[in-house]
This record gives sequence, C-alpha cells and structure tokens, in this order.
Amino acid sequence: MSRVVKYGAAGAGLFVFGVMFGWMIFPKILKSQVHKQVNLKEGSQVRPLWSKFPFALEFRVYLFNVTNADDIKNGAKPILHEVGPYYFEKWQEKVDLQDHEEDDTVDFSIKNKWIFRPDMSEGLTGNEELIYPHIFILAMAMGAVREKPAMLPIVNKAINSIFKSPDNVFVKVRAMDVMFDGLPIDCTVQDIAGSAVCAMVKENADELMKDGENKYKFSLFGAKNDTASKKRLRVLRGVKHQMDVGVVVEYNGKKNISTWDDEYCDTFNGTDGTVFHPFFGEKEDIVTFAPDICRSLSFTHERKSSYKGFHTSRYTGFLGDPNTMPWQKCYCPSPDKCLGKGVMDIYKCTGVPLVLSHAHFYRGDESYLTMVDGLNPSKEKHDLFLEFEPFTGTPLLAMSRIQMNIMIHKVEKIKIMKNFPEAMLPLLWIEESVGLPDWLLKQVKSGLRMVAIAGYLKWLMIFGGLIMCGFAVFFYFHGAQKSSNRIQLPKVTSNNSSNSGSVDKKISPLSVRTLHAAQVPAALD
Repeated sequence: MSRVVKYGAAGAGLFVFGVMFGWMIFPKILKSQVHKQVNLKEGSQVRPLWSKFPFALEFRVYLFNVTNADDIKNGAKPILHEVGPYYFEKWQEKVDLQDHEEDDTVDFSIKNKWIFRPDMSEGLTGNEELIYPHIFILAMAMGAVREKPAMLPIVNKAINSIFKSPDNVFVKVRAMDVMFDGLPIDCTVQDIAGSAVCAMVKENADELMKDGENKYKFSLFGAKNDTASKKRLRVLRGVKHQMDVGVVVEYNGKKNISTWDDEYCDTFNGTDGTVFHPFFGEKEDIVTFAPDICRSLSFTHERKSSYKGFHTSRYTGFLGDPNTMPWQKCYCPSPDKCLGKGVMDIYKCTGVPLVLSHAHFYRGDESYLTMVDGLNPSKEKHDLFLEFEPFTGTPLLAMSRIQMNIMIHKVEKIKIMKNFPEAMLPLLWIEESVGLPDWLLKQVKSGLRMVAIAGYLKWLMIFGGLIMCGFAVFFYFHGAQKSSNRIQLPKVTSNNSSNSGSVDKKISPLSVRTLHAAQVPAALD
C-alpha cells in the first residue's frame, strides 16, 4: 500500500502540474517575455531593428522600352519591350524619432537610400538608351484634361516653351536618367504660358532636383534618394497593448488619411509594414498602411507553406476591384467612373495622373492587357506575397511587385497627342523584396525552439503523471489479488456437549505410566 500511495500521489501531482504549466503558467510567462521584447519602446530588443534595418532591401526596376513611338503618335497600339532588372540596394531608416509616453506612440520620418549594383543587374549599366514616354509632359497634359480642360491650349504652348517644341511625347533617354539622374525642365522661360506652368512647378519643387537657377530635373526616385520625408508617421509602440504594436494612428499631422472623402477609405488600418503583433491568427489579414498611395493594403491567407526550415503561412496581396467590392468604390476617380479590377488611380493622393497595378497587369482586368503588346503576366514572376511566421509575427520573406502606368488617349488641343490611341500605358514595375538574413533567422528559430521544448515538457509531465498513476492502479489490484489467494488455517476447539453450560475441559498431558498394553483378541483358527 505504501508503494501504491507513493506512485499515485506522484503521478497525480505531475499530471496536475503539467496541465497548469502547459495552459496557465507557461503561456503567462511567454506572453510576458514576448511583451517585453516585442514593443517599440526605447531599450526594447525590437526597436533598433525596427528603426534602422541592419541589411539592405533588394530593389529591382524594370523599364518598358517603346518600340513603335512614331506609330503610337498616329494612333497605333503601343508595343513594349521590358528592360531590366536594374538592381539597387535600398537602405531604409526611420529618423528623428520622438516618443510620446502619454499615448504610447512614436513618430518619425522615413529615409531611403538607393545604391546601384551593376554587378547584380545582369549586364545592365544604366547607360542603355530607351525610347520612353516623357512622364512630366504626359502628367502635365493628362492632369489638365482631368482638372482644367480650359487650360489645355496654355499647356500646349508651355510644353513647346519649356521642352523646346518636341515632336513626340516619346523621347530617347538613358535608363538612369529616368530613374535617378533626371530629365531637364527649363523654367528660365519668359513667355506667359511657360511662366504660368513653371509657377506651379516651383510650388512642387520638393519632388524635383535643383539644376541651377530656375532649372530642375525630374526623375522617379532621384529627389527622394537619401532624403528624409517631410510627412511623418506616428504609430503605437505596443507597450500598453501588445497587439497594437506598429499600428498607424497619424500621418502628416492628420488623424485620418483625408484623401478619399470616405470614412472607410480615409481610416488608418494596419501597421507601418515593418512590424506586426505576435500570436497571429490564421484568419487574420495582414494589413499595412502605404503612405505613397494613401491607403492600406491587405494580405489574405492563401495556404500553409515553409521557408528555410520554418513552418510559415503564405499571404497574398491584391489591389482589389471596386466593381465587385462596394467598400472600395471610394478609390474610384469619380463616383460614376471606376477602373477595372487589379488597378488603382492615385491622382487624388499624389496629384499626378498615375495608375497602380500588379506587374504586367497580373490579376487585372483583361481589357488593360489587350491595350498594349509585350506583356506576359504570371503568378511566379508577378505575384505579391509574404512568407509569414505567425507565432512571432515575423515576415521571413516579403515580395512587393507594383507597376506604374498612365492612361493615355487622344487630346486634340495638345499637338503631339491629338491622334493618340486609348491605352493604359505601363511605365515601369518595381520588385522590392526582403528576406531575413541567416543571423536573424537563427534568433527566431532559437526562440521557437525554446517554446517547442516547453511544449514537450508539458506533454512529458502529463503523460509521465498518467503512467505513474497507471502503475499505482496496477500495484493496487495486483496486491489485492495476491491477498485473496493466500491459504487460511482453521482453529480447532474442544467442547463438552453433555452440559450446555459447561466450559471446555483442559486436556491433561500424556503420561507414559498410564499406558497399558492393548488387549489383543485370541487368534482364531
């Protein structure tokens, strides 16, 4: 019985402790430790990595060379040839950080620095000559069509004045001029039309590179290179509420986006895209706010996957379709005019008549693909996705692929565009990717390993306790059966039956002197 009690008590205690450790004690310890590390307060483990990436993002640019520029001028369908990738290292940093203890937030400016890597650009040097649409001229013309059609004659004269009477919107340029070095804008002109347009140019000079007195250069990324943004982001640090870490609450000093004239579209949703809360649920969407396009993007769970030995979930992104998603109609250029699926007009956000889409119009409306020749969309090359480790809330691999387009059509009052075809003209697409380096993956794996060990200990204690209780039951029944099979000897007593009330007589000891020989009967013949 002593052995039964010992095994039973030890097994029950181990089982109860295993249950308490696995579902009560360890989860609280784990959440507490994660909370201390995964927040954006100064001194936390995540803050240095979040504020300045210790590694470069991979930034690839693909430009579209126009092979039939003269024919387009006369109404032909554009024929494109993709040139790329031009590979850049993109170093991202959050600067001028200011913490606000009262509401648990931190605000900052973003600074990006691009470094060209010709050795990673598959033989491209940036000096390749392309036939390329002059984006600034197109933006002037198409912006006037949308906002001030009456000014089109003035814009036509300004184009001739500032750009020296070009005979085509498509010009011969170096690839690096388009991306970083810039195309010239001469605002030293004195005529009324040119001066009027240049006055608006000077108001937006922050988006241009200075090239002398009243001279500027326009490029896609040059003015932003190694320059902190003036519009600041403000996010929650996650000290008070762990699940709110990185959530955007303010941009450019405003509590909402203030662009789309709609409560849903103007509400901040998601994080800044560089940090996410841990313990991510499979049914949750990954939502990030993208300042450059004044909206949030959602990534939805596609499937279970794996990446470099990790069990991950793959999430894919989609620009949406306002025609089948009524809540996205606020992104339409006007209430009665929406673009097709997979594209988004960002004129209200940037003031430039650009349209975003997935690369090569992947997942986009088929009509856009038929407007030009030379595109070949595929999931492998053009999908937008994340490989996400849900327990820690870590994106192990992120792949963003976005294309910039401009809608062109006939503009009779602009001489060089009076016979244009109607087309969604692709300008370029960008592949921006980041995969955590091995030294960071080791840290993530080490943390997951400790959690796994704790999980094994939990079940080891539970099953160990059950086994010990099983031994106790076995010993109990085994001992009971052994006792029941033991032989019991009966006690012998002598009673005097002649008198009912008499007591047992004592048996006298046997005396040899009292023994007599037995009387043997006579033998019989």
